[in-house]
Amino acid sequence: MSRALARRARDVARAASATTRARATGAAVERARDASTRGADDDEGARRRFSARRIVKGIARDALCDAVADVDNYPAFVPFCAGARRTPRERWGREREREALARGEEYFEADLEIGFKLFNEKYTSAVTCARPERVTATSVSSGLFRSMTTTWKFSPLDDDEDEDPVTGLPAAGVIVDFEIDFEVKDPMHAAAVSVVFDDVARSQIQAFEKRCRQLALRGGLERGGD
Repeated sequence: MSRALARRARDVARAASATTRARATGAAVERARDASTRGADDDEGARRRFSARRIVKGIARDALCDAVADVDNYPAFVPFCAGARRTPRERWGREREREALARGEEYFEADLEIGFKLFNEKYTSAVTCARPERVTATSVSSGLFRSMTTTWKFSPLDDDEDEDPVTGLPAAGVIVDFEIDFEVKDPMHAAAVSVVFDDVARSQIQAFEKRCRQLALRGGLERGGD
């Protein structure tokens, strides 16, 4: 092969190599763009909602509401709760408090710590109580969660067919609906956290019902009104 032909062959090879690199770079850019787009979409996957329902007999709605609002005693009976206390009032969000009071609801804030095998998280929640129907806790400061709202709803059970075995009268009951709606800041942790919170959603109502019955033995909560 002549020197001219050899140089021509090298030029063609370089051009082909440059084209291949350009195509590869373009493909990489497209893949990165696609991944970025999917990441934005997958943020929705970091949001989870879990709920549970339980019918509680023989305990008044007020008593159940009191147990949920009794934050300072959470570590004694709430699963996965490593610490809890009411936040000093001077640290409360004044605007949130005013809005709650304008709706006729009680308001306070609480510092909570939840501990699992996978992680330990401290956060602050704003708590509103619309007695005896509802208690809502919304995270206002958290490193792990972008948002987290826990809602308890207490509805009277209308069941005339169910009778108290002792009196023969219709037994009072409460429908308890519990829901956790949360979004994790890092989608990479979403799947692991969601598994843990599934366990939480299933265990919370049972823990609060047990707490109410324990308190009832001491102070007659089961004889309370609506």
